[in-house]
Amino acid sequence: MRFKMSAFVFWSGVYNAVLASFLTFPPLYRAIGLNICSPEWGWLIAGFLAYTGVVLIFASRNLIQRGALVYWESLLRFVAAIVLIPAGVFGDVGLIAALLGFGDLIIGLNYAFGLPRELGVSHRALLFAEPVEAKD
Repeated sequence: MRFKMSAFVFWSGVYNAVLASFLTFPPLYRAIGLNICSPEWGWLIAGFLAYTGVVLIFASRNLIQRGALVYWESLLRFVAAIVLIPAGVFGDVGLIAALLGFGDLIIGLNYAFGLPRELGVSHRALLFAEPVEAKD
């Protein structure tokens, strides 16, 4: 079965949306061992996740035109991994944060390398949102 980037982007957007709703309820995220210092920070992160979830779902409907949005999301995933993995392993956020960070790293790598391959365009074209034509 062939890997379909549009489906991957869609489901990672759904993942973001589910995680955003999860972070709005402190008893839920504390139950799995995630330690966020105050609910307001969880809500702020949830807002960003909800926004990126909607953008990913929207972009998945037309990757040729909206692929740059997904490519830039890969950079956000890398930053999240850089922050979450050490915070989960060495900090007091909880080991689950490191697992989430590792998941972000995997998703970011799929976006950064799978998207140019599937669309047949360069990293530069996606980074600078250059016009992309559909492959035959």
